[in-house]
Amino acid sequence: MKRVTAYVNTVRVHWLVDELEAIGLREIIAAEYFTPLSQISRLALLREDNLVEDARRIVHKVGTTGTYPHHLFEVSDFSITELSDLPLGSRIGRFHG
Repeated sequence: MKRVTAYVNTVRVHWLVDELEAIGLREIIAAEYFTPLSQISRLALLREDNLVEDARRIVHKVGTTGTYPHHLFEVSDFSITELSDLPLGSRIGRFHG
């Protein structure tokens, strides 16, 4: 399992989430950052190792306005055994459930 973190153009997040849902993603964490010169959103999601490239293709196609560099796509290993690796909702559920 891989954790994907993508930084994308905030204006494009709605379309990006629609496209990611179309390939089977059901949980995406999004946070938006605004400064006078920048509007960027951070998306975090989990993906099976063999399906990461589908997500990368969609982020590159939909999450950018086409000028470089308008997005960043990071992939790291995900381990359910490490508490710090659990998504926020799962951490809350684990402690309160």
